[in-house]
Amino acid sequence: GASVLESSFDKPSVTADQEVLCVAAMSAVAPLAFVASGPSQVTPTLRGRPPQATPLSRFSERDSEGDEPMRIAGGSLAIGAAAATAVLSVAVARRVRRVVAVAGLRRFAGHGLACRLASRQPISMRAVGSRVEASPALPSSQPRELEVPEELRDISVAGTDVDTPHWSSNPMQPAVGESRGLRMEQLDWPNAHGVACGLSGVLFLAELVRFVLGQPPSDAECYFAAAIYAVIYASRFEGIRGLAPHFRVTFYATTGWTIYYIAHLLAATTPEVFAHSVYPAGIVFLASTIYFYKHWIERMYRHYLEDRFRPYYVPGLLGLMYFHALDTQDLFNQWLDPKYWDHVPLLLPDQAWTIQDVRLTGLFMSSMALFMITLHNKGVLTGGTNTLITVLFTIFVPALFLSGTHATLQASFP
Repeated sequence: GASVLESSFDKPSVTADQEVLCVAAMSAVAPLAFVASGPSQVTPTLRGRPPQATPLSRFSERDSEGDEPMRIAGGSLAIGAAAATAVLSVAVARRVRRVVAVAGLRRFAGHGLACRLASRQPISMRAVGSRVEASPALPSSQPRELEVPEELRDISVAGTDVDTPHWSSNPMQPAVGESRGLRMEQLDWPNAHGVACGLSGVLFLAELVRFVLGQPPSDAECYFAAAIYAVIYASRFEGIRGLAPHFRVTFYATTGWTIYYIAHLLAATTPEVFAHSVYPAGIVFLASTIYFYKHWIERMYRHYLEDRFRPYYVPGLLGLMYFHALDTQDLFNQWLDPKYWDHVPLLLPDQAWTIQDVRLTGLFMSSMALFMITLHNKGVLTGGTNTLITVLFTIFVPALFLSGTHATLQASFP
């Protein structure tokens, strides 16, 4: 028993409660084992030595039968008590050292540090007065969930929602019972978004005149345009979440395209500063393109299955695909040549001019498309009329006008 108990105390996994229980058991069993052992006794041994039978003559020199049993019992009780006392001393010493250590930690670092150290053990021990209590270990803290911004969450929600209301059978005519919306002058113009939209319209009219005259843009015009269109999208980002999902998808994708268009415009204006911005902005452009076409192709396919497909949407979508394919090819041309602005202008001296006007036109077309969405939601211009004007005057007419006025330039896009 002593051998087993001694070896068990050497294991680090034994807790203080188990030590106290083993001591109590040893104190009660050891004397009885010596008394009941009969004519020969088994002495407690050290680890590594086999038990040895000890004759009774070791415990008494007398052979009389009257005194011998009592001497044997008395010797057995004494030896058992000594062994129990030794084991109990070991347990108490270990317990005292642990209590002192915990008390020292509390005095040194405060109660919080001691609790954190105790929570690492399977059972945390606390000394209350003269008794020891076992309390369950504190649960490990759960990892905090990553907080996703509401804007990014809404981008994901809008992109997966293709369940929109049924379209009118006569999209070019107002629906029966439809209340008339606002007029153009009733819109909320006196704010940053309204002022930026007005300035973009004036700027584009001036650019059309410049296109006809065959003049390149100035650096100030490009920087001014970048600031205007940044304000247009930044000022509308908070209020867009109340619109239908397909409108939000268009806005978020257009915002991503605008980030790349501004970066590309500034790279063509000041390549020594902004040339490398096309790398991160190009990633945003590609992600926005995939996001937009995935949603709209799925939506149009569902409309086809439900027999509410509108064919006049196809030319607009195919036109956007064509121009975005050119943008993607030009993007990879820049990515594959880190010295793009050192190599290309030597062969194509009007390349920067062409890219600047392409981006200025694209920025206006994108913002005008969003403005048509606003007119639709405010009831100013709705239905098929809104769609027809959007497709013609924000995609094809500006693109054809730009191509006709820049056809003689020594440039290539892509």
